Amino acid sequence: MKRPLDIMWRVDSLKFLLVFLSMVPTSAFQPGCDHSVVQQRCSSTKSRLRPNHIRCPSLFPLHSLMTHIESIAATAAHSWTVESTPFMEPDLAVKVEEKFRERADVIAFRVAGGRRLLPAESSDASPGEGRRSRFVVMHPDLGLDIGTAESESCSVIRVDNVDVAASTTFPNALAMIGVDLDNVGDIVVEDSGTVYLVVDPNVAKQCLRLLSKELVGVGINLSLCEDSEFMPQGKMQDMKLSKILERQMERKKYEQGYVQFG
Repeated sequence: MKRPLDIMWRVDSLKFLLVFLSMVPTSAFQPGCDHSVVQQRCSSTKSRLRPNHIRCPSLFPLHSLMTHIESIAATAAHSWTVESTPFMEPDLAVKVEEKFRERADVIAFRVAGGRRLLPAESSDASPGEGRRSRFVVMHPDLGLDIGTAESESCSVIRVDNVDVAASTTFPNALAMIGVDLDNVGDIVVEDSGTVYLVVDPNVAKQCLRLLSKELVGVGINLSLCEDSEFMPQGKMQDMKLSKILERQMERKKYEQGYVQFG
């Protein structure tokens, strides 16, 4: 016959074992489970979910642009105002143009500035045609013609005596003086010392005052072209920033607490 003290010791031992088992994760008893791999996968998933505008830019730029343009169109229709979209490349402009064909509450003129034509079908502009363009949106009853719409939404700046070969690209120079490239149309290099660029009228004065400081040349002169002047033919500069400048701008946004959501 077992003594009461021996029975109590065994009961206490069994309780301790049950408590210990309840504290151990069940995955520890699963065969073939590499816990270092599981932990690595969890860390990778968390890093993908963490918002990061530097490494994870918006995955839906077209969707964001269309949403913005829908807002512009609604404002123009309800407020009877004249609104302008950002400048955009031909492939995006074609999609936006198709979207406006479905609307009857607004009209939209596609303009490039410099009294130039636009590509009929292809995304590549021929000599004398504009590549980057924007839309001027308004209520149909305002009666604004396309010529007036272009002159009020596009300013053409002529840059003389600039050393194009020695200077940074114009997109870099514009970004360095704080001009967003959404406000910039085509940049046309006529020759080694003369450049034309189309900008939003709201940033024209900023360009006239500051752009020469970021360029190389003797006696650089910037002037605003008249609405009646035709923008000449030439080689267009790609609307791209250098990798170094992109990183500097992204770092500045990050330091200012800027976060971009898709």
